[in-house]
Amino acid sequence: MTEEEAAMRRGTGADRSAIRSRLRRAVALAIVLAPIPPAAAARVLSDGDLASIARIKPLYTDVLNDVARSAQNPDLAGMEGDCVRSTLRALLQIADELKGYEALITTAGELTDFGDDEALRNVLRFAVENALKILDTERRRLGELTETCGRSNLSSGKARQAIQFIDSTQAILRAVQPRL
Repeated sequence: MTEEEAAMRRGTGADRSAIRSRLRRAVALAIVLAPIPPAAAARVLSDGDLASIARIKPLYTDVLNDVARSAQNPDLAGMEGDCVRSTLRALLQIADELKGYEALITTAGELTDFGDDEALRNVLRFAVENALKILDTERRRLGELTETCGRSNLSSGKARQAIQFIDSTQAILRAVQPRL
């Protein structure tokens, strides 16, 4: 267990600092979930696809902010606090794991002058397929957390909220996937 995780378990002032720090990083990483630049993907994805993808960022930001606020609640203790913080860590891990695909999407944006739609399509396909794999794994983990934290309405509700975000994101990416 890292020092940061130990501090989060103890619920110390370092807990709030660590959560705030990770929250700032996660919001910065939400760019990963931002729409692909229109110039880059217009040849491969439709305006509707781009609009759908653009909905992911606000969904992520909303659920992350809500779970983070709950995790900072000083009255949250014991198993319920652990469960909410686990949900927050899962959301932050999703952002961390998806950040690599931001680079791929950025690279795809730089291919506009290259004029190779198939290369752009391959990069986007790779990014979407791997993002879906990550989301599948995290959804299973959050499902297990929901079962573990089932006795607590608040913590299991936050885990379900994170699962709903994952489900929405997967639906958006799966709708785009056939065109890649």
